[in-house]
Amino acid sequence: MSTRNNQNRKQRHNCEVTGDLKDKLAAALRIEVKPVCEVQRLYNEHKKFLSGKVIKTPLPEHVHLLDENFPYWIHLENQDPVRNGAWISTKANVVLSDLEAGIFDQNGFRFDAQRARSLSYLPVLLRNPHCIHVNLRHHDERGDGGIRGHYMYVEYHHKKTRKVAFTLRDDRIGKIIVVSSFWTYKKWVQECAESPAVYVRNGCECTCCG
Repeated sequence: MSTRNNQNRKQRHNCEVTGDLKDKLAAALRIEVKPVCEVQRLYNEHKKFLSGKVIKTPLPEHVHLLDENFPYWIHLENQDPVRNGAWISTKANVVLSDLEAGIFDQNGFRFDAQRARSLSYLPVLLRNPHCIHVNLRHHDERGDGGIRGHYMYVEYHHKKTRKVAFTLRDDRIGKIIVVSSFWTYKKWVQECAESPAVYVRNGCECTCCG
């Protein structure tokens, strides 16, 4: 037993020495160790808990949680190089390689902190929504007052607050994906929800359309 304890102490000591040596080496070489930005931290959490998961929903759909959709889930935007002061949605291929490498710098970008905070709740919403509706405002492209997504998953929170997620089939890859997910209000949901709901959870009443 004493031999095993000695080995454990030795391993912990080696880890401490390695960490100290790394810091000293960085200081000696004058290497600036940049802190991880919030977007990178969120992506790291996504990789750990969401990336690659396939969620079976009660519709039923098999929804794929893909890395390339992460920027849209947190509403990541960058400054428009053409229109001064304007912001545009960030394309996944612009940021994904840096996020994968763990070196993303969010200077020049912005994101929706509220959407980001609720990312971990996404699988729960898909598996057990209050109700699911055909999305009346679906457009193949963003803009024009529409929102992409064939189906809208809805969860009720309090009297008027709603959490929603929009899914569609991405014909480019042949998979169903989550386009976006965010907090909103009952009145906004009414403008998107086709009546009747295509699914209502057992024991619940859907009031999205009235």
